[in-house]
Amino acid sequence: MADDNKPLKYMRYAIGEIVLVVIGILIALQINNWNEARKTKQFEHDILSDILIAIDENFARLDRSFTCNKMAIESADIILNVIKKNLPYNDSLDVHFSKSLQWCSPSFHNSGYESLKIYGRNLITNDTLRENLGIYDAGWMETLAQRQEDFFYYTASPILVEYFEKVAMRTEMKPFDYKELKNSKKYISVLKTSKAYREDQVKWHEEWKESLENIYKMIQRELKNQ
Repeated sequence: MADDNKPLKYMRYAIGEIVLVVIGILIALQINNWNEARKTKQFEHDILSDILIAIDENFARLDRSFTCNKMAIESADIILNVIKKNLPYNDSLDVHFSKSLQWCSPSFHNSGYESLKIYGRNLITNDTLRENLGIYDAGWMETLAQRQEDFFYYTASPILVEYFEKVAMRTEMKPFDYKELKNSKKYISVLKTSKAYREDQVKWHEEWKESLENIYKMIQRELKNQ
């Protein structure tokens, strides 16, 4: 057309071709963006579903921990009451000597959240939910568990072996000399400290469970809206 002295028509034709190509590229890019957004949304959905399943499992683990630690507190109270009232020895106390020392620190299942950290927490589009999920990084559950272990193995055990034939949780512990045990300030201190640690653990586990319940409801709403 340019050879036939029709440059204007040629320019229009060329511009039209360019416009069509650009439109095609933009459409392709938009489709690609839609596909990527859909994949990302699906991945977010899968991650949240995994976290939801894990929270269900963690509820059960927390409940077992509550039961274990509350039993320890009850046994400690029984022994402290016997000592306070200066009651005579009974072999039924042997199980309480042992139970008063037990503790449970649940190992939480967080595989969904670990996957989220690898991909990046910004995957979660709900700002409030993303912020609340940060509870998994707090670290205080691990600190509580470590404090229990350190106290038992490094402080309590060296004292307890002086007063009991054996030191073992979830079995029976028979004292060498019950009268000496009752009058031992060290043993009473171990008992009261152990009880205080269990009470702290129950308190923090209850707060943890409440936080998990809130996150659980938020995830349910988020999944429902997707």
